[in-house]
Amino acid sequence: MCKQNIKPVFKKQYIFDNANDPHLQTNWLPVKPVYHFISHSHWDREWYKTFETFRLDLVDMINALLEIFATEPEFKHFTLDGQTIVLEDYAAILPQRAAELQQLIQAGKISIGPWYILPDEYLVSGESTVRNLLLGKKVGAAYGPVMPVGYIPDSFSHLAMMPAILRGFEMDTAIVYRGFGGEPGQEKSEYRWVAPDGSEVLMIHLPPNGYGDAYIGENNDKAFHRKARELQEILDPRATTPHRLCMNGGDHHFPEPYLPQALRVMTALGEGEFRHSSIPAYVEAVKNHLREHEIELRQVEGELHRGFRYAFAVQSGVNSSRMYLKQANHAAEKMLTRYVEPLVMWATRAGRQQLFSMLEHGWKILLQNHPHDSICGCSIDAVHREMMTRFEKVQQVGEAIIDKSVRRLHPDAWEGYESVLVFNPQMRNTSQVVAAPVEFFRQKIVVGLNPTVRVKKPLPLISGFCLRDENGNEVPYQVLQHEPEGHGLRYSDYSYPSKRLTERFQVLLDAAQVPGLGFARYRVELKESMPVYHSSLRAQENVLENDFLRVEVQSNGSINLHDKRTGEQFSGLHVIEDSGDAGDEYNYSYPRKDAVFTSHDAAATVTLVETGPLRATIEIALTLSLPEGLTESRRSRARRRVQLPIRTRVSLYHNQPWVEFQTTVENTAKDHRLRVLFPSGFRTNISYADSQFGLTRREHHPVNPAEYTIEVPTAVHPMQRGVTILEGERGLTIATAGMPEYELKAEEPGTLALTLLRCVARLSGGDLLTRPGGESGWITYTPEAQCPGTHTFRYAIIPHTAPQFEAYAYVNEQLESFHLPFLAMRRGGEPAVDLVQFGMELSPSSLVVTACKPAEDEQGFILRVYNPTAASVPGELVSACALHSVHLTQLNERDLQELQIEAGKRVRFEVGPRQILSLRLKFVVAP
Repeated sequence: MCKQNIKPVFKKQYIFDNANDPHLQTNWLPVKPVYHFISHSHWDREWYKTFETFRLDLVDMINALLEIFATEPEFKHFTLDGQTIVLEDYAAILPQRAAELQQLIQAGKISIGPWYILPDEYLVSGESTVRNLLLGKKVGAAYGPVMPVGYIPDSFSHLAMMPAILRGFEMDTAIVYRGFGGEPGQEKSEYRWVAPDGSEVLMIHLPPNGYGDAYIGENNDKAFHRKARELQEILDPRATTPHRLCMNGGDHHFPEPYLPQALRVMTALGEGEFRHSSIPAYVEAVKNHLREHEIELRQVEGELHRGFRYAFAVQSGVNSSRMYLKQANHAAEKMLTRYVEPLVMWATRAGRQQLFSMLEHGWKILLQNHPHDSICGCSIDAVHREMMTRFEKVQQVGEAIIDKSVRRLHPDAWEGYESVLVFNPQMRNTSQVVAAPVEFFRQKIVVGLNPTVRVKKPLPLISGFCLRDENGNEVPYQVLQHEPEGHGLRYSDYSYPSKRLTERFQVLLDAAQVPGLGFARYRVELKESMPVYHSSLRAQENVLENDFLRVEVQSNGSINLHDKRTGEQFSGLHVIEDSGDAGDEYNYSYPRKDAVFTSHDAAATVTLVETGPLRATIEIALTLSLPEGLTESRRSRARRRVQLPIRTRVSLYHNQPWVEFQTTVENTAKDHRLRVLFPSGFRTNISYADSQFGLTRREHHPVNPAEYTIEVPTAVHPMQRGVTILEGERGLTIATAGMPEYELKAEEPGTLALTLLRCVARLSGGDLLTRPGGESGWITYTPEAQCPGTHTFRYAIIPHTAPQFEAYAYVNEQLESFHLPFLAMRRGGEPAVDLVQFGMELSPSSLVVTACKPAEDEQGFILRVYNPTAASVPGELVSACALHSVHLTQLNERDLQELQIEAGKRVRFEVGPRQILSLRLKFVVAP
């Protein structure tokens, strides 16, 4: 969704006959074209208005559509924007008219789906994109058939693996707009789009005016004639077949009731048939012509992440607009996919029912935040405030389901000894230092006036305690917090909550060799004194060291890192950089006269704040004196300064080969971009971004802005879990928790820049140096996009070798460890079931897990992995509980092939190069 005003260029069109390459063929056959008019409305649920405001418009639009179908028999078809959530939005207001919609959908008059919401692709996980299609199909199926076409008309660029995702839902066509076009070889409408795994789809590329090229706007013959000529000029030079796609709609546009008359007038011109059509009918006509004439289309490979000479294509500033949204989304996606759903699987296995519907409810709330105007952070302030409420709701749903699931496995009884229950969300047996609660009962507290009840005096504070594993071995821990008088509640399904006075500790627990997707219990045992533990972790005033790494903090707050395993040295890592931003929510734009500030010359306060046996931490405190904002002309940064405090906690764990950072910023400045720089010393301009279902290799080159009149190619790019650079045998990965924007500086090869904040004042502007094509939306002031206040960011440096990255097992293990900390819960009493029967491990570690979820039909569970490497990988899954059956499935969860189970608990499979693989698991019924 974006305003366009690009003048078309006229070229005469011919259709190729029996062509091997239509771009080179000289044997031309003139044909009379067919112009397929697609009546539609592109419905941004929230953007420059709030969701509820737009919903009233949606109700009016659909009511108008129903009236047209009732009174205009020649009005044949309407596309309801490829997303089924609009059906729910409408039915929630006018449930009495939902049946009318259903009748028209079942009669083929209205196309719906295939998506639940029209998504952004880069700022949500690949798994969220799959869930989007699963929910789109489920919600749509209640009304009628779902459109079998990958309609993606407005995403800001497209994933490399999108053809594979669409193929996994048995769709062989994608309709796209942004991220492509304007370069040699990109002049046509039809292409073969191939994913890294070899999956391919027919790609229909919309013209420069996008999905609004055929909207007429006036009910008179002159306007009809003008629109016909305009479409001929724009579409005829682009077509490879006689069929042209004419999108008769726009953002929040109402259907044109006079379209049948307009098409008759256009057809009477005698230069082609102007037909009221549908997207599936158009696609089928194109495919039939290509097949019958054996036309070989030009091939497009990988991500569609350019198109800067064609339209407002990438708008890369959305990767960092309102970074708090990206962080909240990352946390929500991770919670649902890697904690909630595996625990639901085990709770269901243990007999707990009716969690699936609540889980689906949580996914619906989360997906409502995934349209591009929402998750991209390019809407009005009120929209994004509501988004944060949705994220909070997802957190509430997730926590409630975790609680219900864990209680089915291990109730929290009043009686019995205290223990700590640890869950490992990774699918490998591994060790980790985990934050855990330990609690000691002191006194029961009576709530309310009850003179007949006498309360005993509080028990004294404990002298010490230890933690023991299931074999009775004492397990090291490190105290983080001690609360002598804590107050807690315990809940009952049959009584009021009970309150008690407790002595509470928050500790770090050294959880060793916890089974993949399994549990470990640690019994709390009283002692006469607090134990003292020792480890190989060493800490001094400005130095941290374990068996793997040595970290030295410099006086300016940067760090030197020594990899003791390889001898590799990195100097001057973690420099803060701040520059001006005269852009908007869509695009970063440097001011015409910028001033860049760094922490190179800062006087940092360096303090050793944690020296335990499991984790040691140094805090770096510094303050940058920055311009308050921009000048009134917006051409330079202001003279007036504000102080921007930054505190970074640098931590090293005794058993982890990476350095963790937690940076807290008190943002007092406006119109600026704050980043962390990692100058690796590598001579490289190639990065490898962890992406949705794969790794994306990108080359970074300087560009000449003067060569671009619409949008200047972006220097920053999106990622998911992290980004890697290599040189020779050396490698370095930066892992991040919900900060998806990075740059490999073209002018400083080997320097990675990680964006923390990008702060702007406008939804859109027309004066950006990086977007000379003009406004991308409407100029609306959004002061909350300046992101004032406190922000905290978590990220890590992972040094490794190039071979470790190429094989990927080691790097993936470290990314998983960083992103998926163990979950620790306090428990009283004994488990309800034998916890040993719960666990599942996947090998090799180069396979990346994206889901372990209940199947949509609730018949078993779906495990999804992908292979990011260029070689086939033999995979193996071992379950702690007996497997009844395992099937290879499509992404849409249709079973393809049954796999053989070995010894009741083991299954082997092959994952092809860069392939996504899904398995349906059914367990033997528990006794």
